[in-house]
Amino acid sequence: MTTTKTMDIKLERTIPAPAAEVFDAWLDPNTPVNPFSGAKKLIFDLKKDALFNFVHHHDGKDLAHYGRFDVIERPTKVQYTWMSPYTRGLESLVTVTFTTKGEDTLVSLTHANLPDDDYGRAHDGGWKGYLKKLGDKFSPGA
Repeated sequence: MTTTKTMDIKLERTIPAPAAEVFDAWLDPNTPVNPFSGAKKLIFDLKKDALFNFVHHHDGKDLAHYGRFDVIERPTKVQYTWMSPYTRGLESLVTVTFTTKGEDTLVSLTHANLPDDDYGRAHDGGWKGYLKKLGDKFSPGA
């Protein structure tokens, strides 16, 4: 049996807002700062062990994403499984922590067990984009 080589992505961004507000924005499908927003189709129930499913149109294709919420600890941590065509059938794991730093929040995102190939590495740009949108939402003048 062939074993797929995997990799992890780790990113951080400081957001100028309280942790509870940042946590809520990250998990609100109606706030365009997270992968759940803007979906063509969405099944989303923010409860432990609940499943999610969404479809985004990307590069001329509809891409289904799905997973299960493992940990929801408002306002400090959320963890969920993640599968899409870009994980090549692997169940990957997204962990996002929200740490208060004075008046700001340090958002730390780890996406573990991604295939170590161009498809897995493409998640880096996607997550950076969402973290930028999250920062922009809370930046002065936003």
